[in-house]
Amino acid sequence: MSPMQIINLMQPIATACVVDPEQLRMADGGWRMEPAPTNPQSEIRNPQSEDLTRELQEQRNKLARLLETVNGVAAGLHRSYEQMLASNHGEIAKLAVEIARKILMYKAGKGDYEIQAIVEEALQQAPTRQNVVVRLHPEDLPRCQQLQRENPQSPLAELEFTADGSLGRGECLVQTPKGIVQSFIEEHLERISGALQKVQ
Repeated sequence: MSPMQIINLMQPIATACVVDPEQLRMADGGWRMEPAPTNPQSEIRNPQSEDLTRELQEQRNKLARLLETVNGVAAGLHRSYEQMLASNHGEIAKLAVEIARKILMYKAGKGDYEIQAIVEEALQQAPTRQNVVVRLHPEDLPRCQQLQRENPQSPLAELEFTADGSLGRGECLVQTPKGIVQSFIEEHLERISGALQKVQ
């Protein structure tokens, strides 16, 4: 039995590791440690880690299949929606026009509109601005005459306004020597309906 070796250290040992004598090699008069050869077979396996990895992969696969299903359902709903719109396009257009009619009639009944804007829009379509007579509902006439007095420089100043009981509130008829321009609620609604029917 070899005698026991005693080593005196100047400082306490901070860390230590057990070394396989086979890993120690003599080099330049001293010992150095060679890394142990890696052997995949010798690696320590953790069954819990492998189970967790397998479970996570299974969950990912399930989520991927679920996402595929959801995307398929969404695509089917979109196709159904497009088909429904295409087959009911005419009915939707009629419904939209009917809603617009109700709103316009309600606003006209309450006087909630700008008669000046209605007349000016009709004037833009008139073939001439000379000798123009604008026919209005009797309740709209005083407002236009007031606007004429208050704004002598406005486009309404040179016009002749007259009451016409056959017109509805918010409607006007512009008479010129070269033709007539009508601004009737029903005509506006018909144009809207025609435009909606053309939309695909």
